[in-house]
Amino acid sequence: MQGLKLSITQLNNYIKNIFDNEELLIGISVYGEVSGYKISGGNAYFDIKEEGATLSCIEFGATSEIKDGDSVLITGRLNYHVRFGKLSFVASKIEPYGMGDLYKKFLLLKEKLEAEGIFDERNKREIPKYAKCIGVVTSETGAVIHDIINVARRKNPKVDILLYPVKVQGEGAEDEISEGIAELNKISRVDVIIVARGGGSMIDLAPFNTEKVARAVFESHKPIVSGVGHETDFTLCDFASDLRAATPSVASEICVFDYYNEINNLKALENLMFERLSQKYQKCLKDQKLYLTLTLSNVGQKLADYKAIFGQKLQKITANINKVVELNRKKMELVSLAVEKNNPFAILRQGYSKLDKDNKPVLSVKNIKENDEIDNYLNDGVVVSKVIKIKEIK
Repeated sequence: MQGLKLSITQLNNYIKNIFDNEELLIGISVYGEVSGYKISGGNAYFDIKEEGATLSCIEFGATSEIKDGDSVLITGRLNYHVRFGKLSFVASKIEPYGMGDLYKKFLLLKEKLEAEGIFDERNKREIPKYAKCIGVVTSETGAVIHDIINVARRKNPKVDILLYPVKVQGEGAEDEISEGIAELNKISRVDVIIVARGGGSMIDLAPFNTEKVARAVFESHKPIVSGVGHETDFTLCDFASDLRAATPSVASEICVFDYYNEINNLKALENLMFERLSQKYQKCLKDQKLYLTLTLSNVGQKLADYKAIFGQKLQKITANINKVVELNRKKMELVSLAVEKNNPFAILRQGYSKLDKDNKPVLSVKNIKENDEIDNYLNDGVVVSKVIKIKEIK
């Protein structure tokens, strides 16, 4: 047989014949922990694992109710697929088989951390309502970070997403996740942290079930939302976090406030305030008009009262003025009579005359002498005379 040359098909058919014809491999049972369970085309595809080994399995026309993490005993046969060169175990019967080692370790660690108060609701921090910067600890490849960013951009184009890229499964993942949480805590502008990864088997989610990651989440100074796996997946990271989200997308929904909704609320509030101020203004205007009407009514009444009082006082003043005028008129009549009586012209009209010499009145014969010219004022004119003779009366 040494130096035999075979095609891949020949080799694969040879291997298949070995498995098909080996009596010890027909109707055997194998046990392990279910991982990566999924149904496609009515068939169930999954792995069963134990520490250091994995076996691919298939159940045609899936009827068993199993899930990731279950410890099962599978009865069936081995099948070697010639085309793909792949060995799988075809299950004819699946039944529970105790508790899986991973799940046992999970429960023991959960119990320990719970006793220390790491999952205590009293230690949970409130998730900020208006986060401006969100730190994310997850893989930089894959759908998770894109889902988180897409949800964030749809709700709020202003929010910042700060990614700390880490491995989310495999060796060293728990160290990178813990380091990412610690580093994002040092950045002051980060308001909240999302720790996330997509769904997977319990083995895939193992880093998030470690004591190191659980303590890093608990010791974070900033609030942490855990978005690990699918809705049915629960990890220690979930229990230690301030809030568990069913998926990474839901975590983003929780942390990112709806910018457009807030803008609409502010506009609605602005409109409401304007409407209320307008109503207040209209009421004030109405009250002012009413006050003005009452004031004008009172002023009108006051004016009427003042007018009546003024009229009465005016009548009194008028009566007093009339009395004074009448009294002064009588006095004027008396004065007029006295003036008229002493009026020189009135005297002249009675036949008397007035003598002047050099524009000075002649009051005595001693003021003139013979041959002086004198003016003799009569009622209707002046007679210029010459003194011929002076007679003095004694």
